[in-house]
Amino acid sequence: MSLLDKPGESSSGASSIPLYIVGGVATVWDAQTAATIHCAHDVSGLRAGTLPGVVQQNGFLGLPVTLMPEEATHLVRNGIAHLVPVPNTTLAPPSAQLVAERTAQRIARSRALAERVRLDEETRAAEGKAKYAARNAASAAKAATKREERTRKRAEAARAAAVANGGDEPAGQEAYDGVYAAVKAKEAADEAKAAGNKDDDDEPKERPVATADNTNLFTVVPALPVHPSLMPSTPTTITSAAFPFPHPPSHSLHVRDSAVADTFSALHARGLRMGLGPRFGGEWLVYPGDYLRYHAHYTSQVVVRDDPIRPAELVAWGRLGTGTKKAGLICCWDDGGRGDDEPVKGKGEVEFYSLEWANFG
Repeated sequence: MSLLDKPGESSSGASSIPLYIVGGVATVWDAQTAATIHCAHDVSGLRAGTLPGVVQQNGFLGLPVTLMPEEATHLVRNGIAHLVPVPNTTLAPPSAQLVAERTAQRIARSRALAERVRLDEETRAAEGKAKYAARNAASAAKAATKREERTRKRAEAARAAAVANGGDEPAGQEAYDGVYAAVKAKEAADEAKAAGNKDDDDEPKERPVATADNTNLFTVVPALPVHPSLMPSTPTTITSAAFPFPHPPSHSLHVRDSAVADTFSALHARGLRMGLGPRFGGEWLVYPGDYLRYHAHYTSQVVVRDDPIRPAELVAWGRLGTGTKKAGLICCWDDGGRGDDEPVKGKGEVEFYSLEWANFG
């Protein structure tokens, strides 16, 4: 198939999703786009991004998302996406000068970001200190009043004790002044010590200079494959050489590819979601919804036209479904090209049969 557009519609509109063809595989490089096709269009794909140098992260794959050929065909046929071929050429490594320039640019961007963060932190700290001082002004005055009252009470108690011990009024006043002065001296010493500690804390600390060794270098994840010859304009159709699915009518795999594509669309129209199924011995694993929420219910097999089904195959499919705790789903596709006289309801019609085995299914 050389054209994937839906008849009468164009798939290159403003809201059309670009699918980048890399090595014959449709890929999605943008996180929001991947979320859109997953949540809004019920196409999950398979995440393939990894860090080769960090082996322990290979279990947590990320962008890009790779799509099965039938998934990409379904999106393009329904006007949801369009294909963008990426030239399959070997890129020469960048020169040492270019590497040095881009490294310097990343360091400069990181330093500028660190400086902005530092200024923001200093501004917030200054505002916080001002608010703290304003809140504590009234409480500090109230505390000073309470301290003065306590000091006078202690001095009055000392004068009363001196008079009670037989002293005259001058002796009582002397006791009053002595206690008052001692308490005030102690308060002054405590305040001076606290002020000294505060001055030490307020001394500006020398900040380290940002370098390539101590600066976090942020890497921008591209939303499309980075290639110098990738033009902004995206074609609405591409040749089968760039995306060979389904194969041209002259190819031996054309009928099989058409059957797989039509069967996928028929299952998708029924609200089902498909995932890779070869490891379970089928074409797809068929889920009743998002595969992050449900287990697969079926292991599907695609039967083209009137290809004979051997009894041994039925036994194998039934046992396979039971062994994987799934029912077998036989998808019979017919496009009217059998060459017999039997009437066919429509081109690309798909009929489904569930296969039970050992009371499972």
